[in-house]
Amino acid sequence: MNAQRRDVLVIGGGISGLTVAWTLHKAGVDVCLMDAAQHVGGCSQTSRKNGFLLERGPFNVIVRDPSFERMLEDVADTVSVVPANDAAKLRYIYRHGKLHVVPTNPIALMRTKLLSVRAKARLLRGLLWSHRSQSEDETIETVVSRRLGPEVADTIVSAAVNGILAGDISKLSLGACFPLAAKIDAAMRSPIGYGLRKALGGSKDKRAKHKRKWPGLVSIEGGLGVLMDALASPMGDSCKTNCKVNSILPNNTGYEVAYKSPSGQDSELSTLSCRRIVMALPVAQTVQVLSHAFPQAASAIEPVLSSPLTIVNLGYRNTSVGHPLRGFGFLVPRNEKEMPIMGALFADSVFPHHAPRGHRLLRVFLGGAQNPDINNHTDEQLRDIAIAGLRNLLHITGDPVLVDIIRYKAAIPQYHAGHRDRIAQFIAAIEQFPGMYAVGNYLEGASLNDCVRVAHKCAENIIEDAEPKSAAMKEMPSTKNIATSCACMNKDMLSVS
Repeated sequence: MNAQRRDVLVIGGGISGLTVAWTLHKAGVDVCLMDAAQHVGGCSQTSRKNGFLLERGPFNVIVRDPSFERMLEDVADTVSVVPANDAAKLRYIYRHGKLHVVPTNPIALMRTKLLSVRAKARLLRGLLWSHRSQSEDETIETVVSRRLGPEVADTIVSAAVNGILAGDISKLSLGACFPLAAKIDAAMRSPIGYGLRKALGGSKDKRAKHKRKWPGLVSIEGGLGVLMDALASPMGDSCKTNCKVNSILPNNTGYEVAYKSPSGQDSELSTLSCRRIVMALPVAQTVQVLSHAFPQAASAIEPVLSSPLTIVNLGYRNTSVGHPLRGFGFLVPRNEKEMPIMGALFADSVFPHHAPRGHRLLRVFLGGAQNPDINNHTDEQLRDIAIAGLRNLLHITGDPVLVDIIRYKAAIPQYHAGHRDRIAQFIAAIEQFPGMYAVGNYLEGASLNDCVRVAHKCAENIIEDAEPKSAAMKEMPSTKNIATSCACMNKDMLSVS
């Protein structure tokens, strides 16, 4: 077996692993990134087909964290940020066979046909006064039903959460998915009163709040895959693809990793030794890699499930689509059983360069927690389901000129009730091994923004630990560990962008 030695090894080349490796490389740390796929980026890949720009995974990002902004500025020579069209602010929910604009103010909320008169009255009562949380880990459905009524939960909230997490609000934990909302729920009785107090007394907070350079939704010229390539490029040969990790074993100097390299024989494994190791794989693969030498850590997160998702990109000529498609797209509530899709995104309305002149691009979403068997369908069946869901609703005639299907067996981790306890147990297990870190979308949020934020924090802690300490500091016992450095649940920030 061929042996190599590096200071830090990052296993996994999605946005989390790339952010850690890129940040360390920029700081002069000896780092190697290893990924089993042919290309880095995880699900954040971009392709072109018949003039259409197709995102294989995330379509856009909200740049909330300052470290994310700095990263984009640092790669500005190869990456251009593209803001979304103003039309993206207009969003729809499918209800009773029609598309309804999502209300964004009290007057629109009272006028919307998304809710019955009784539901609006219940909503108004809940905004004026409602019960606080009586539990530390309630589901999203429980909290919204208690505060605003079951119809709001069934219709508006289930659709929104379906679009963000492809999840089931009856199982997802509010505290794990939306920590700030859970904190507010536990603290106040009147949502309107709380909002007024924040508005009248929050001037200091507003001044201190970071002003975002790119507010709202953004993408990258050429697609999000361009950003992934820009992060990987400076690392050169230290970014290894087609390398699947077989096992990790702790040793006296750190860790020994056995992996299958593209240059090796069928049964031959190469090895790499490192002082520090960063696990940046999806949750199921993390469990698989850690199960042999770190069974306690693996068993802690093994119950974390991920919802399946299929994306069907449909390209049409302008003349084939009767609907103006002005807006971000629409989502489908869980109680609209006759609609076979989760929703659709009007891609070229948000980012016009995603479709060639004279054409429209629709991204249709199937599966999620409500339809976990979606990937059992053939490509032809998936195509027909997507077309059937849109044809009458968007007044589409004729066949699409483009059909592109992307399947994910495990797309988005589901933060079910008890998730925070599972993550705390995972952290407690891996912190027993010095130099082991973990980043990923199953820890502090599933969005690209959250992944970048957590990964950058992890890289900063590795850099800080690697810097020489004064004699006085060396004599002090270290209190920093992975629990607080990489994957602590940040209760002051929303988990999803």
